[in-house]
Amino acid sequence: MAISYPIPKWDRPAPTTHELDWADLTELPLDLFDQPEGRAELVKRVKHALEVEDLGFWSVTNTGFSEEEIEDQFAIGQAFYNLPLEERKSNSIDAKNGGYLGYRAAYERTINGTDVLDNMELLNVPKYTKDFANTPRHDIIKAHEAEISDFHRRCWYDVARKLFVLFALALELPENYFVDRHDYEKVSQDHLRYMMYHPRSEEDDAKCNNLWSWAHTDYGSLTLLFSQTVSGLQVKFADGTYRDIKPKKGSIVVNVADTLSFMTKGYLRSTIHRVTRPPPDQAHIHRIGVLYGCRPNDDVPVVVAPSPLLERLGYLTPEDKATDEKTAVTAGEYVAARVKAVHGANTYGNAPGTKFKHGNLEVLENFGEVKSGSGVSI
Repeated sequence: MAISYPIPKWDRPAPTTHELDWADLTELPLDLFDQPEGRAELVKRVKHALEVEDLGFWSVTNTGFSEEEIEDQFAIGQAFYNLPLEERKSNSIDAKNGGYLGYRAAYERTINGTDVLDNMELLNVPKYTKDFANTPRHDIIKAHEAEISDFHRRCWYDVARKLFVLFALALELPENYFVDRHDYEKVSQDHLRYMMYHPRSEEDDAKCNNLWSWAHTDYGSLTLLFSQTVSGLQVKFADGTYRDIKPKKGSIVVNVADTLSFMTKGYLRSTIHRVTRPPPDQAHIHRIGVLYGCRPNDDVPVVVAPSPLLERLGYLTPEDKATDEKTAVTAGEYVAARVKAVHGANTYGNAPGTKFKHGNLEVLENFGEVKSGSGVSI
């Protein structure tokens, strides 16, 4: 007899009453996408963030997701983390071999340079396509497959796909240039993630400079983070300051990640961000997150796009133009190597200034703002 997994309603925590230094992100209202003038306006806004604000973060609104649909996903995440640990660990990621689909537990590794345990756990749910039809999934996920699979696919088709078109138009490429390289129906490590940060003592947080996730960039192409009200996510601006992301119901905070940055020589900017200990009135809350991580298709070579804009700006070098796609590092290879290095280690993080290199692709793992820390990507 199948086990029933009822999903209790998620009670959204109250916003903090503390006045924080809020980030003013450029808004991309996607209801403009299907209007010719509206699409042009969205491209203009994409370029404003990149060229004026020097930032690869946007607030995406009017996506077609209702607030109820979003809160239902937070409720599923809450129900999953209320399951016994043994059940959660029944389908664990294989990080030591580069696998990142499934569950990763908290409290199993120390933060590098401290005796503090990592306080984040996550569940990455793979795409709902024929290639992943036999991929193991938790029973609670299978019990609510209709709802989760619909949300999963719409994250790509209704949000990520449109953003990839806008990015291509901004770079004066064919509009499907990035869409074709991130095709939902082909094999990639895209995933819908339910994650949880657990509160720590003031003493332990002090040892980590009050950071729950240290300054890092993400290593896929795009991260779609659904707005929730527990503060802590901060983005680094060009002047070196960090500012908090203000919760906005129904919105999605979207940021460019490393593989898309590699493909555009940094024009699409993989922007540094971190998660801090929440304000005092929220520091006791178990912080649930729902996000969608986009990766290029596994067989896509990570090479620089032949963009006329990048050509005019002087980003493209003779070496870029001469790159042989047949010998280039593929997205699948890069993501697997990055997962193995970051999540397959016995400690969480590296010393400041540590670089990760795979083939010709290189990124900083820790941005050197503290004595030690995780520099963890997602």
